Amino acid sequence: MNEVIKALYEIEAQAGELMEQANVSRQAMQEEKKRQMEEINTELEAEMEGRLTILKSRLEEQAQEEIRQLTEKSRRQVEQLNEMYENHLRQNAREIVERITEV
Repeated sequence: MNEVIKALYEIEAQAGELMEQANVSRQAMQEEKKRQMEEINTELEAEMEGRLTILKSRLEEQAQEEIRQLTEKSRRQVEQLNEMYENHLRQNAREIVERITEV
């Protein structure tokens, strides 16, 4: 009977050791998983930062191109207005003089 009790104590001690080893393994696995998740998050943040930088530079390029196009369009419009003014200046002056002298 003592041997049975002694064997049961040994089995219980071995079971306790196995549980402790399982807990240690579980903790190690959790820490590894946490480290991997942190590494993945760091990589994702770096990738997103890179993508944002690329998008920002593309938007800046588009904005600069639009500004250039608007500037060119405005310059052409000013040239056309100046040309129209020069071409019609004498005609407008004559019309004004004619109206003044009609009275």
